[in-house]
Amino acid sequence: MSTVSPNLSLPYIQHNQAQKHVTHNEGMRLLDGVVQLSVLSRAQTAPPTSPVAGDRYILPSGSTGAWAGFDGSLAHWEENAWRIMSPQDGWVAWDQDALTLLVFSQGQWTEATAAQVAQLDKLGINTAADLTNRLAVSSDATLLTHAATGGHQLKINKDQPGDTGSLLFQTSWSGRAEMGTTGSDNFEIKVSPDGSTFHQALTVDRATGAVTLPNTILSQAEFGTSPIVTVDYTNSKTGNMVCNGNGSLGNSYNMPSALSYDASDTPGLPGSFLFTGYHGSDLTTSEFIAVDAHKTYRLESYIKQANGDRHAQVMGIMAFDADFQQITSASHMRYTSGGVDSLTTLSAPLAPGDTTVSVTNASGWNTTDSSSDKCGLIFFTYRTQGGNAQEFYSRHFKTGLFSPTQVDKTTHEITLLAPLAQADGNPDDPNGIWPAGTALANTDSGWNLKPALLDQTILPTAGDWYHACNHIGGVDTSGRNEVKNFPPGTAFVKILMLPNFSNRPGGYSGFSDSGAGHGLHLSGISMVPEPYAALQSAASGAVAIKVPNSDFTTGSLSLVSSNLRLTAI
Repeated sequence: MSTVSPNLSLPYIQHNQAQKHVTHNEGMRLLDGVVQLSVLSRAQTAPPTSPVAGDRYILPSGSTGAWAGFDGSLAHWEENAWRIMSPQDGWVAWDQDALTLLVFSQGQWTEATAAQVAQLDKLGINTAADLTNRLAVSSDATLLTHAATGGHQLKINKDQPGDTGSLLFQTSWSGRAEMGTTGSDNFEIKVSPDGSTFHQALTVDRATGAVTLPNTILSQAEFGTSPIVTVDYTNSKTGNMVCNGNGSLGNSYNMPSALSYDASDTPGLPGSFLFTGYHGSDLTTSEFIAVDAHKTYRLESYIKQANGDRHAQVMGIMAFDADFQQITSASHMRYTSGGVDSLTTLSAPLAPGDTTVSVTNASGWNTTDSSSDKCGLIFFTYRTQGGNAQEFYSRHFKTGLFSPTQVDKTTHEITLLAPLAQADGNPDDPNGIWPAGTALANTDSGWNLKPALLDQTILPTAGDWYHACNHIGGVDTSGRNEVKNFPPGTAFVKILMLPNFSNRPGGYSGFSDSGAGHGLHLSGISMVPEPYAALQSAASGAVAIKVPNSDFTTGSLSLVSSNLRLTAI
């Protein structure tokens, strides 16, 4: 029969043993040394000089004196000597010095918090965890911080885009707000009054980064979808329909990319816009300006030619219809022969596949010019996307359909070079048939632009600022593309610029090649209504304009014909 216990080697009292108390007390001393184990230190290598009964130490490597050779063992002071005890796997001790919990395993003591844990099923800190909330923390706050230096990331990973990866904020265990990728890979923020119905407050598109606020009304839907403007933007349009025309935004916003902002050379305005180089493509401002084409508008700009050669300058407007499509000359110009307008009507229906166009009067049609743009048909039945019929304006036109020799002004018939294509038929008829009575004309062409402010104007001197003023107004129904009238169908315009129009490589029309470094400054670009202007339509359909002209000496105000006013500053 064994004389000691198998785990702690506590001595057993033997049968008929004398002085049983000795064996019993020995067992008590062993129990007192190892049960509820709490050591003074595991870092002290030498025994203390004045130990107190019950003192316990874990002996570190390199222990000396009475502890020498017992590294890792437990030393317990009993009466007059140190009892050395060998720990076993699983013993747990509290280190009073380091305030850490220690575990003995595989021959060494290790902090319990540093023990290698491969995987926990769940963990609850001050509260119970479950199989849904496998990590549960009950605390006033939870701190996640960096290790020594650097940053820290909290990662929430989901399996599929349709899954949820989010932070849910609750009140009494009922959801009130949620943020993350919920049901898609877009970032969303949602709120709820009851935990079941959620309202989407913000969405960030994962592909573009665009932010939308689905339930926030930044402006009424009737106001359109353009970006919300700032005070600075609003101020930049004060008294002017052209945003940033005087450079008050401190940049080149709304100006063509070929123009750069320059605050160092201006006619007393916040800034100017510098163009450098040869004439290239048509340049326009970015924003659309809504206009009433039946009224008159004053166009203005300060302009300064760089020192050196003076070149022809062009400024005016580019017109757009109600659907924001550019209005070109082909959309409204009509051929005129011997002073007779080609505008007429079909005297018989015209269907796809037909080779003859019968008109009421072909007197004004082209019988001499073989240019493709003067040998076509334009039908005046166009409607905007909103359904509004456009008089004298169309996008139903096709050039190069006939030869001038195929126009018979006696029979008033035009023979086509090929059968009328289905694509050139009437879009409002399922069979593409243009009915008798449809207004049409012989096509013509001209400049797609309206140089109403500067029409190839040469400044008197280089290196000096000038103020240019001119007007545009009224709807041109003549079909001749009058420069100072809006084309039919105009609903919006952009400011047009062709700076250094005559500066071209190798020279142009008598003008020198001034090189790619030749500059032109513009500032104070403006378009405003001219309320006291007078308009009068001519028999041709063109509109004459008279504008106010003041006389300081007499204090009078009169109406004069609209012409360019160019004043040195």
